[in-house]
Amino acid sequence: MSSSSFASSSSSSSSARASSTSRVADASALRRRASPARRRRGAATTRCKVGVRGPSSKTSDDTQTAAAVTSRRALLAGKALFTVGEAFVFPWATEGATRPKYLDGPDLAPFSPAWLQSILYVPTDPDAKARAKAALTRGEALASEGKHADAIAAFESVYAVAPTEYKMCQRAGLDIAKSYKAQSVRLGDEFDKKANDAKGVVWWWGRGTRWPGWYIIAYLSARNVYFTARDDEVGAFSVAEALGFLVPIWFGLLYVLVQFGIPDY
Repeated sequence: MSSSSFASSSSSSSSARASSTSRVADASALRRRASPARRRRGAATTRCKVGVRGPSSKTSDDTQTAAAVTSRRALLAGKALFTVGEAFVFPWATEGATRPKYLDGPDLAPFSPAWLQSILYVPTDPDAKARAKAALTRGEALASEGKHADAIAAFESVYAVAPTEYKMCQRAGLDIAKSYKAQSVRLGDEFDKKANDAKGVVWWWGRGTRWPGWYIIAYLSARNVYFTARDDEVGAFSVAEALGFLVPIWFGLLYVLVQFGIPDY
């Protein structure tokens, strides 16, 4: 290769390198000029990706939080109302629907003031209570002698004389069932059906206001309400406050049930 050719080739390479360097410099300058805009776009993209919220998102979150609080309050209120129903409404309704119809009692409208008062424990006149107890004793003596028809009449008079004496009436009802059963000669006959009916009266009336089961169920429901409320920041209360409220009610209820309600059969 001649020296002139080599010089020409070197000059061409130098020109090419210079042109390439110039293009790289121009591109770098262009990137620098575009860099602030790209950074802004990149920051916005990053905020979207990591979940940085604007004012509209905050409003939406506040709405969702308020809806969640309302839903939790509604759930808690529903549980509390159901607990009240188990402690009061259900047993009172069962009592009114299933207790024996008093022979000398008025026809009371359900849940009227007079009806509610009739369900509450009403002390029996001492003389009436003594007559009812004598009738019960006489009926049991007649039944032991096999005089079941006369015994049933004596037992039924207990309902008429002392209809609010729960224990005595429940015992008389069971004795009526026993006397009917003693007169039965086969399953399904008239006396057998009457015996089952008399047992049903005792059983259903026993599921009224004096049945401990209602209050045990209500206690379990109240316990559930307590734990639900404890986890609720709005309705939170201390354990001491809860126990100070529930324990006296629970022991008072047990005392009333033992004193006036649990039948002695």
